[in-house]
Amino acid sequence: MLPLLAGDPQEIGPYRIVGRLGAGGMGVVYAAVDGAGQRVAVKLVHEALSIDLEFRRRFSREISVLRGVEGACLARMFDADPGTERPWLATEFIPGPTLEQHVQAEGPVTGDALTGLAAGLAEALVAMHAAGVVHRDLKPSNVILSPQGPRLIDFGIAKVLDETSMTHTGTLIGSPGWISPEEYGDGRAGTPADVYGWALLVLYATTGEPPYGTGRPEVLAYRVREETPDIATVPEELREIVGRALAKDPAERPTADEALVAVTASRPDAEDDQARESFDITSFIQRTWVLPQQEAPENTDWPQSGPLAAASPTPSVPSAPEPEPEPAASASPTGPIAAQSIAVRPTGVGKLPDDQRLVMVARRSGPSWVHAYVATAAAVTVIAVAAIVATSSAERSTPTAAAQTPSAPPVTTPASLPTVTPSPSLTPTPLPEPVPTRTPKKRKPRFTGKRVSFQGITTVLPKGWRMFAVGKDYACIESPRSVGSGGPWDFTCRPDAMALVVRSSNDGWPGFGIQDNEFGFMWGQHVPCLTGGSVIRDPYGSYAEPGGDAGFYYGIDPYGSRLVHSGLAKMGDGRKAYYREWQVACEVNLVYTMKIWHLPQSKVSLYVLSARPEDGKGHRQIIASMDLRGYRHAAKV
Repeated sequence: MLPLLAGDPQEIGPYRIVGRLGAGGMGVVYAAVDGAGQRVAVKLVHEALSIDLEFRRRFSREISVLRGVEGACLARMFDADPGTERPWLATEFIPGPTLEQHVQAEGPVTGDALTGLAAGLAEALVAMHAAGVVHRDLKPSNVILSPQGPRLIDFGIAKVLDETSMTHTGTLIGSPGWISPEEYGDGRAGTPADVYGWALLVLYATTGEPPYGTGRPEVLAYRVREETPDIATVPEELREIVGRALAKDPAERPTADEALVAVTASRPDAEDDQARESFDITSFIQRTWVLPQQEAPENTDWPQSGPLAAASPTPSVPSAPEPEPEPAASASPTGPIAAQSIAVRPTGVGKLPDDQRLVMVARRSGPSWVHAYVATAAAVTVIAVAAIVATSSAERSTPTAAAQTPSAPPVTTPASLPTVTPSPSLTPTPLPEPVPTRTPKKRKPRFTGKRVSFQGITTVLPKGWRMFAVGKDYACIESPRSVGSGGPWDFTCRPDAMALVVRSSNDGWPGFGIQDNEFGFMWGQHVPCLTGGSVIRDPYGSYAEPGGDAGFYYGIDPYGSRLVHSGLAKMGDGRKAYYREWQVACEVNLVYTMKIWHLPQSKVSLYVLSARPEDGKGHRQIIASMDLRGYRHAAKV
């Protein structure tokens, strides 16, 4: 479970939000509990989709159908509200690793566990298809291996059989390499497409490798249409049904019911036909399913369930602090003081309460005998210096010019003056000679260029770059090469310029894009190809609803795009911004680079929709020299 970010809701409907589980192209998934402490997963639809009336209509339709889907191996849907400002969907929370995580950590699934996996997934499809729903996104990350058996999750792009899907015509739904051959043709996904996905999952579980390997989307598409996976690793008792399910022609594949019957009949202890009519999938999985308990550890981030948890006051959820510089390494104190300081270490941003401030001071103090030793030594030194000063003052009251020359006769001290005898315990030490001060050399500035400011945020622009405000919340930073155009898209800044945004919501783009490792580059519904910094005209394009003039331009290939860099970028005032760099693929054989920087606490974002490679050094300088301390809404560093 991930911590909540600033701007994340603390409640959605009747559910109290306790953390983040992930994000996808449709929305953010939160971990939540209801009034009785029951754990649920709540998906909150992205703001960009929530204002689409067509999406809302279809979402409402599909939710009404999904309410009637019940299966032993499906994540149950508890509640939903498609009519609120931000539609949401609450489903059962399933603990355990995904099939992908299990295979990567433990290797292929074998024996009874493989039989239970195949039977459980087939039962889930039987339940969905009986309700008139197609899943359309069967892949290893959508299968949870819980201690009670496999569970199929994520109905985010499920399709009602008697309705069109929630996506627009021409959009390919699913993950490359896990899509049925017919979907690469006319794009229609019926129940045979799910059965094909079921066979791919069973094959993947036996090998630990994607059935069609890895590669660019167009390469995977060719393999899906033209090649047949090798099923030699599938146990002999399952090989025939898996081979039938992988047929290129949907009409030749078995139904989900036939697949379930074939799997259960493959067991050596399978009952006779009459007993199989009253077959219980739960009992079957209990006999076949074995999952090591260490793979499904109890998550201590969840609040305790039960009446006590429900009655307890809702704690304030700390906002995820903006990344800060790593502190210098220091020796950790030992004993009760160290334990106390760790126990009350604050996680939020702001001033510390008095008791916590004292703890932090105690942590820096160190052993008390060291302080006593230093104090004693300092006191002795002060006494010695005072005595030396007193002696020197008395001696300077008598002319001592003759004493300057070693060969001169001794000077007789008048009898009227007392003779000062140094204490035997104090040895006078001559005071050190003053060291002449040197004028420090002026340090060469780290960055050269012009320092500019927007809303109190300052940065140093490289030579030839310029920044100008566009309203009170936007500023554009252009290089000498920024000449891109947006065509019918009304971009705030040129596509190849850097945009600086204040009051940037974590629920809107690019804020939510930081958390979405699959589709974080999707800033809208109709994203054009921006290779070279400008939109590209499609010579065969035409005006079409609902995109309008967007039909005259090439679009992007969401499933061919990928995240190429994810990390933190250090800024001039010491804070660190989340940084994501995407390689966005176009419908034609073109790609371009998108960059996003985001500060969730200060709600400041920077992005370049189509970054030119020659501007990369300038982008790094702008970020590294940026200082938010003058911005009144900036989080404290």
